[in-house]
Amino acid sequence: MKMDLTSKSFICRDLHENRYFNLSSSDNNVKAIIMIHGITAELHHHEQFGANIASGWDVLFPVLRGYDKASSGRGDIDHMGQFDEDILDFIHFLRKKGYQKIVLAGHSMGCGNILRLIGKPNLVDGYLFISPFFHPALPVYKRDSTKQDKPETDVDYDIDTKRVFVLTTLYRMNLNLAPKASVATIPDEFEGDGKLKLSFRLLASRFMKELPSKDHFSQVSVPMVTLIGSDDEVTHPEKLKDWYEERCDQPFHIIDGTDHNHILHDERALRIINEWLDD
Repeated sequence: MKMDLTSKSFICRDLHENRYFNLSSSDNNVKAIIMIHGITAELHHHEQFGANIASGWDVLFPVLRGYDKASSGRGDIDHMGQFDEDILDFIHFLRKKGYQKIVLAGHSMGCGNILRLIGKPNLVDGYLFISPFFHPALPVYKRDSTKQDKPETDVDYDIDTKRVFVLTTLYRMNLNLAPKASVATIPDEFEGDGKLKLSFRLLASRFMKELPSKDHFSQVSVPMVTLIGSDDEVTHPEKLKDWYEERCDQPFHIIDGTDHNHILHDERALRIINEWLDD
């Protein structure tokens, strides 16, 4: 499987030039996996994912606005919900390039972005969720899930939960008073070795305003599969499985002995994903 880490770009509806990487290339522009990254991009893990996906599939990795360049400045977006527009524009861009089959995949918080879109008919041909962080209010997370900057873990971010709680409460009351306020700190993966602060509106735009329900999942009419590692540092896998199966009858796999990021290139997880792609 060929990998081209030279960045390419597509043009969004506001004429913003958004960067993406081709993590595997089949040279036929027929089948594509769009991978939406989490609160941190973890490109090195996704490279290994792309290198092990079944032949015939292109794995395309858009760098979400604000993590890279943005008219509003890095760490921010221009308005609530702008990620939805960018992802839809990327899907449209790929359809125009001739892709006939598209799977929309998410890792971690990227799964929250996808939940905002799954109610749209005829959008893509399948959904793949890996180590999903569907919504911050779910009762499935570990106590220190919002502070993952410990050296012993492979997950690195810090969320100001008190500030997020206050701003989210106001937002639900239609009082969007401080959309640019910084609420999270992550490694700056695209501009050196420093830190990048993320705004409230960037983070809030990654999730549905309300908790995802059974009715929301019932709108999905294409194949869907979810995987999480038994050693996930952020989520209790069994709690997430119970929550998921109460709302959805699509396959859910717990992969023994792997964690939040390494599942992306775990041999057993990749076997499940590749068999699902071939169905």
